[in-house]
Amino acid sequence: MMNRKQGRRVCGEGPRTAEGRRAGETSSMVARPPPRRPGGAGGGRGAHREPPPLIAVRRRFLQEGVRPGDEVPASIVRSWQRSAAHGLDMERQPSVEALSQAQLRDVRERNEALLRAARGEIEALHEDARVTGGIVILTDPGGVVLATVGNMDFAERASRVSLRPGVDWGEATIGTNAIGTAIAERHHVSVRGAEHFFDAHHILSCSAVPILDPGGAVIGVLDFTNDSRLAQTHTLALVKRAVQEIERRLFESRFGGHEQMHFHADPSLVDGPHEGLLAFEAERLVGANRYGLDLLGLDWSALGLLSFREIFDAERSTLIGDRPPEENRVRTLRGSTMFARLQPPRRSMVAPSADRRPEAVPIDPVPIFDARVTKSLERAVRLADSDVAILIQGEIGSGKEIFARRLHAAGRRREGPFVTIDCSAVDPAAIEALLFGGTDADEAAAIRRAAGGVLLLEAIEALPLATQARLAGWLAARAGVSGGEPRIAVDFALVATTHTGLAERVARGAFRQDLLLRIGAYTVDLEPLRHHPDRRGLIDALWARIAPPALRSRLEAETAAALAAYDWPGNQRQLLATLRALVVLAEAGESLGRDALPAEIRVAGEPAAVAAAEATVGLDVEIGLDTITLAAMHAALEAEGGNVSRAARRLGIHRSTLYRRVFAKDRPTG
Repeated sequence: MMNRKQGRRVCGEGPRTAEGRRAGETSSMVARPPPRRPGGAGGGRGAHREPPPLIAVRRRFLQEGVRPGDEVPASIVRSWQRSAAHGLDMERQPSVEALSQAQLRDVRERNEALLRAARGEIEALHEDARVTGGIVILTDPGGVVLATVGNMDFAERASRVSLRPGVDWGEATIGTNAIGTAIAERHHVSVRGAEHFFDAHHILSCSAVPILDPGGAVIGVLDFTNDSRLAQTHTLALVKRAVQEIERRLFESRFGGHEQMHFHADPSLVDGPHEGLLAFEAERLVGANRYGLDLLGLDWSALGLLSFREIFDAERSTLIGDRPPEENRVRTLRGSTMFARLQPPRRSMVAPSADRRPEAVPIDPVPIFDARVTKSLERAVRLADSDVAILIQGEIGSGKEIFARRLHAAGRRREGPFVTIDCSAVDPAAIEALLFGGTDADEAAAIRRAAGGVLLLEAIEALPLATQARLAGWLAARAGVSGGEPRIAVDFALVATTHTGLAERVARGAFRQDLLLRIGAYTVDLEPLRHHPDRRGLIDALWARIAPPALRSRLEAETAAALAAYDWPGNQRQLLATLRALVVLAEAGESLGRDALPAEIRVAGEPAAVAAAEATVGLDVEIGLDTITLAAMHAALEAEGGNVSRAARRLGIHRSTLYRRVFAKDRPTG
């Protein structure tokens, strides 16, 4: 992945005096410099001096008991104390030992429900992390890193300080850090640079939000981390919003068989991101989300104890399920008026049998596929059901994984597992064992875990050649073409994805032709977003899905026009991340004019850029395809000031392709 140094800051909070701020507030989302303090000895009237460096502040606090001033948040000070109480020495490097691959698989399996609920939100934050040079991290309740996505360059730097899957980032091991401190505080937290306990982690700036299950237990943490030297804005708000959606999915998954109450003091916010959620079993309150408890002035101890009548000044029968929230009004015993929507149980409450297959991962509502891709999906489902491998080609962010998930949900193996291996994110030395296991009967192998479902191999071009050879032989044996592996047939649908031309890699000797023949019997090509015939219509449809009804009108026409004019090198993934950021700004009360957009998107809708685009579209078709292609390449280079990498991203091609086509044509022949 390419690293773009410009971008939004991971949000750090300024000086805080109230640790109990509600998660929906935005006043703490603007990073502030430490306040200047009145000058001491030698300072004249009105003179100021900067506070001492944080390293010195921490050392004086822990070694001499000198408490920091307001420039250090109280949550950080408490974490420094806890870190020292754990026996950690800030002058030494932390002792870190990562889990083995087998142990990490076990941990991931124990946290399958969390991973399933979080996957869509992690994917939505992926583009933000990629373009701002950061990574998104999901951990288990103890702080063990389950998954990371984002900028590969920064991920490599972070791995040098053990910020990678399988490492425990709890406070007892790592000291003050956003993940461990969020778990200890049960509250969102930002830890920037030298606020970390150990010097090795000063390169990091992290914002983390604990994920609570519907019973109030911390079951994980979502964190956004990037370089502490980079500017950071809005990211804590984005992580909070992602955690809200994860907690909603966990709530709906656990209490789909219960009657649910969606409510708020403002009827327009019912069914929005800040609504309250309650679940009742008969009259007893058995589940809630944090917003629901906040609205009612309750805490998690109310679960299982209070009845409907002990919360509201009414009988539950007075609420009618099919009424809109405006007409379903109920008063609490504290005197507040709430507006509610009742949702009846969606499925039977009969407990699932022990041998029942895991539920399929909920399908993310985006991307929106056009008629051509929908038709390809229908064909792919039929072919996969008949054991034909499917290859999905498309640029990064074009929806390859979502296509695969929809194929799984629509096929005959929908009740089976959906197993994913990102070939580009796994150590090449470990990927063969991850795929095939250590023995023929290794149940932890991906090909065994995918039995009865779908195995998705993302970025299959990254497979080492030796593993490609083994996979090609395994698939041939499974199809009965040759002997050898597998000794026991495994029934699963194989789907592979790539964002590069595999045929070109075969020609260069970087990919095996026999494997391409096995996986490429049916190929689906997902077009980049810049080729979409109605980008404005697509943007309007996505905005309607993502933004709560009360906020949809805040997207101004000129802003939508700029969004439609942009080329979206990150495709629908980048578009979705941008729209979600706009929702966060709208929730904070901002009007969504063009100035709310990142600079590169904002300028795309300006008249000069639009005129240039129209001039390009209006080229005479008699000129010929090659001339048009070269003209587009030269125009992109000019627009990017001659920067080949940025021009290639603008066109959605590899920089080597651009260099070869343009500079080979321009090079003198004599």
